[in-house]
Amino acid sequence: MEIGIIADSCCDLTPALRRLLKVDIVSLTINVDGKQYVDDEALDTKRLLAEMKAYKGAPSTACPSPEAYAAAMEQYDACFVVTLSGNLSGSCNAARIGREMLLERCPRKKVHVVDSESASAGQTLLAMLLRDGIDSGRTFEAITEEITAFVARMQTRFVLEDLSNLVKNGRISRVAGLLGGALALRPIMGDDGHGNIAPIEKVRGTQNAMRRLVELISDSLRTEKPSSRRLVLSYCNCPERAMALKKDLLEKCAALREVILTPTSGISTVYAYNGGVVLAY
Repeated sequence: MEIGIIADSCCDLTPALRRLLKVDIVSLTINVDGKQYVDDEALDTKRLLAEMKAYKGAPSTACPSPEAYAAAMEQYDACFVVTLSGNLSGSCNAARIGREMLLERCPRKKVHVVDSESASAGQTLLAMLLRDGIDSGRTFEAITEEITAFVARMQTRFVLEDLSNLVKNGRISRVAGLLGGALALRPIMGDDGHGNIAPIEKVRGTQNAMRRLVELISDSLRTEKPSSRRLVLSYCNCPERAMALKKDLLEKCAALREVILTPTSGISTVYAYNGGVVLAY
């Protein structure tokens, strides 16, 4: 039985990584000043950044339809669908409705919707874990149990130079956004364990925030076995920063066996904005 992997387009994948992991993408859409962009491989994220910079309002995003999800699911006897946190987007709910629509027509199919309780790098990390499970020959039920347990313990951390799009779209409070812009403070933020965004620590200056981010991750993995963990690092238009972070993480976190770098997709770019980094492990 072929088991497929489907993800919404906030899952950050290079074309090569997408082919390697065999992930089908269901696209969200982005609206900037009346212009609509489909978040697929044809999207020019640098142009998107320029459009957002020129626009004084808030870009908006829209999740895929249940019908789009059902169509993607239908091609497989069994599949996993990795979505944005259900507390941040309607994508997860749309996938669940799409699943019910499909099962009404094809009750023998197996579909498990994975609420990542994360976004961006977190979704990429889950897609990699799913591919590992499928390629190892584990059953659909065993992989479902494994991915559910991993979501519960996965951690997401991020540092953004500009929090305005998160504020404008109601993802974080205006007070948190003001803190991010005041006195060059760079909040280190992450998940609260339930798919919501939570503040972790406030640090003055971007470079200090990057150093502290590495320290926090290293501390959280201190009791893990050496070379036992994988970390995904998504970056928005800052490859040098990402490479420096990867080097520091591998030097200071003995538990990490690899750090996977991937540029942000369109949806992740809207919220991470120029210079943002998102890490999941």
